[in-house]
Amino acid sequence: MARIDALAKLTGRAVYAADVDLPGLCHAAVARSPFPHARVVAVDPGPAREVPGVIGVFTAADLSPGRYGRRVRDIPLLAGPEARFAGERVVAVVAESRIVAERAAARVRIEYEELPAALGAEEALAPTAPAVHEAAWSYPGAVVTPDDPPNLQSRVLHGSPEDAERALAGSAHVVDRTYRLAAGHQGYLEPQACAARVDPDGRVHVWMANKSPYRLRHQLAECLELDPELIEIHPVTIGGDFGGKGSPMDAPLCVELARRTGRPVMLVERYHEDLTSANPRHSGRVRVRVGCDGEGRLTGFHVDALFDGGAYAGFKPLPTVTLHGLEEVGSSYRVPAAAVEVRICYTHTVPRGHMRSPGAPEAVFAFESALDELAHEAGLDPVEIRRRNLLADGEPNPWGTTWVEARGRATLEAALDAYRPLAVPPGWRHGRGIAVYDRPTRPGRASLRLVPDGDRLIVETGLPEQGGGAHTVLRQGLARALGMEPDRIEVRQVSTAGLPPDDGVGGSRVTATLSVAVARAAEALRAEGGPVTVTLDPATVPPVTSYCVQVAQVAVDPGSGQVRVLELLTAVDVAEVVNRDAHRLQIEGGAVMGYGLACLEDLLLEDGRVWAANLGEFRIPSPVDVPGLRTVLVPGGRGIGVLGVKAVGELANVPTAAAIANAVADAVGVRVRDLPITAERVHRGLAGGEGEVGEEEAQGGER
Repeated sequence: MARIDALAKLTGRAVYAADVDLPGLCHAAVARSPFPHARVVAVDPGPAREVPGVIGVFTAADLSPGRYGRRVRDIPLLAGPEARFAGERVVAVVAESRIVAERAAARVRIEYEELPAALGAEEALAPTAPAVHEAAWSYPGAVVTPDDPPNLQSRVLHGSPEDAERALAGSAHVVDRTYRLAAGHQGYLEPQACAARVDPDGRVHVWMANKSPYRLRHQLAECLELDPELIEIHPVTIGGDFGGKGSPMDAPLCVELARRTGRPVMLVERYHEDLTSANPRHSGRVRVRVGCDGEGRLTGFHVDALFDGGAYAGFKPLPTVTLHGLEEVGSSYRVPAAAVEVRICYTHTVPRGHMRSPGAPEAVFAFESALDELAHEAGLDPVEIRRRNLLADGEPNPWGTTWVEARGRATLEAALDAYRPLAVPPGWRHGRGIAVYDRPTRPGRASLRLVPDGDRLIVETGLPEQGGGAHTVLRQGLARALGMEPDRIEVRQVSTAGLPPDDGVGGSRVTATLSVAVARAAEALRAEGGPVTVTLDPATVPPVTSYCVQVAQVAVDPGSGQVRVLELLTAVDVAEVVNRDAHRLQIEGGAVMGYGLACLEDLLLEDGRVWAANLGEFRIPSPVDVPGLRTVLVPGGRGIGVLGVKAVGELANVPTAAAIANAVADAVGVRVRDLPITAERVHRGLAGGEGEVGEEEAQGGER
């Protein structure tokens, strides 16, 4: 089935947030701090106000003092009296056009007093580090206390460190390695954009590139102290997400500017602003200590992860204010004793947020790399150590979760059966690397309204179409459930005033959610005959897990260190596949995104500033970069709902970096522990002779 949103996007009829045209619409632009940490001493708006077409110039003192965030509400609308990262909004200008607003914002005179800054997570935890916030524990939603280090955003501990240490002490082989990851941007095509209007009676209307409209409504209500029923989020097309379109971003500021000016206000970021001030992937380091017995059976592991959360914690939605993928490290394996500690720190750098499968690519890169290193120490093939330790049906993972079905071994064997070595250029060396990941599928809240219209059916949903094909899956599922032709079903996204709350897009839950909701809606329609509304409570649906095994083939030039990724073979544990084209694109697109993390992406944070501030410097994969892609589906798994599905959207991007790093080590014996994997890092390892590239000494060996 063709994507139902494709034609509107292809022909330019799709309406994005920046396309919204409201009577009296004006435009906002902001002046941003050039310093990682500075006191705003004085603002002279005079030169900006002199620009023809300027409606108003605003500082923090002119606007609501409310703060916003997805969980922790620590983000101000405008900075004041301190600016906490280079790129933070300090002054907002509203004008008749975007160009005038930007020209005027550039003329605002701001006097700063530069202050000492904490520019990295390790530095921020030092006793003498400058505090990013005076009392981070006091913000609504904060999970830290006055007794915690002042720059701590969150700390999560799972498992028993004591049991893990005893297991490691009794192991025949142990490795102790540290891996580092750079900050990266989600790479969506459409920059952050928002328009807002406030009616004379105080009702607020918002059009925004946001994948969770009901949550956005709640976050705005908390920030601006409004009744959520007075806020309506209207649907617009979203130009890509990958985790970066779930936060309020500029919406609170737009609403406040609309209230102050009495006119609708639109703010569309330039892409350099998005790269330097939005919510990129967390950077950090992961220390892995993992051991096995003499037969290669894993005995225990202890993982210590420290990540840079930037100047604000408000871009993370979990109640623990952490990244779930880091908490679930090692989940694919049978391990008797395990512990993980995850700390995220405030620093005077760009605030970090979510990116496709938050924390999982980082955790899997570290753990799957360490597993290869452990296999080397134990004299085992990397495949064999995985084969001996992958979970079987009914076995608990290290964190106590037991799956009725765990198909890691079958997925591994399918990948190996499909593997075929490729030729490399003369003088280059061939390498193969393997990595494994599993991810649960859990549905979320959803509401649907089915309205018969003659021989047609109108389906209303609050779920946005962020580019993943959710509305196509909804139509296809209902067509199957009701025995209708798909072209007789029209899917409409409605505003937040139209249906009960919906969790929005994210967490690889959309197709599973729709699989359950479609069945209930179809049953209700057959029973009642007229317009019906159904609401899904996800607590009533048991989850399943999905495995992904990737095999990377690389060619490495031992003279220069250049790495060419020849092929990424992705084996995926699946149940039913609703839309094969969309399913394949999720897998291939995920593998390409994983390749970007592994080999290209780095925002180049130096001295507290993002230096890769354009898409020439910040490299994401282009068509000429993409390696060969092959997909192997392992059918027959248990799925969720009437469609019988498993998650796929955040699978294939996760194990890629580890698979490529393992392949490079297999080719030339150089273990790159810092991403991205570059020719310079590989060449340094080859030239140094020790075969290791990382910022910390590696430890390990036999006990």
